[in-house]
Amino acid sequence: MDIFGNVKLAEISLLITPDQKAWLEMMVKKGKIAVPPGGTLPEGSVISIFLRTMLWNSEEQRQTLDNLLDEGIEELRRQTGLVEITAQVSEDQKAWLDKMAATSRVSPSPGDSVISMFTRVLLENVMEQQKALERADPWADDDEM
Repeated sequence: MDIFGNVKLAEISLLITPDQKAWLEMMVKKGKIAVPPGGTLPEGSVISIFLRTMLWNSEEQRQTLDNLLDEGIEELRRQTGLVEITAQVSEDQKAWLDKMAATSRVSPSPGDSVISMFTRVLLENVMEQQKALERADPWADDDEM
C-alpha cells in the first residue's frame, strides 16, 4: 500500500466453472455485488473487488485447499469445461496464493492450478451461502432490480 492508501494489484488468471462465471455476472447485474459508492466500474473490476474480499477472508481464516477431503479434491479434478477469467488481486494476496500453491499437497489436473481450484471451492461456498439466504427470505423479489 502506498502513502495514499492505494494497494498495488497483480493480475492473475483463474479457471472457474461456467456456472460460477454466470453467477458472478448475475450478482453484479442484480447489484448484490455492489459497486463502491460514488462510482461506476466495469463488471470485471467489481468481480475482482469481490474476489479480493473473498480471498482476504479465507486468508484470515487460514483456509487452504489442503483442508479439503480427498473426495472433494477428486471432484475438483474432474471438473471440465472451465472458463478463464482474469482478476486483479493485491500483490500480498498473490504472494499468499503462490505460497499456498507451492506448499500444497494437491496436484491439479493438467492445465489447471491449485489457485484456480481453491478459488472454485471458495466460490462454491459463497454460492451455497447466497442460496441459503434466498431460501430464508422467500418474500424477496429479485425482479425488483
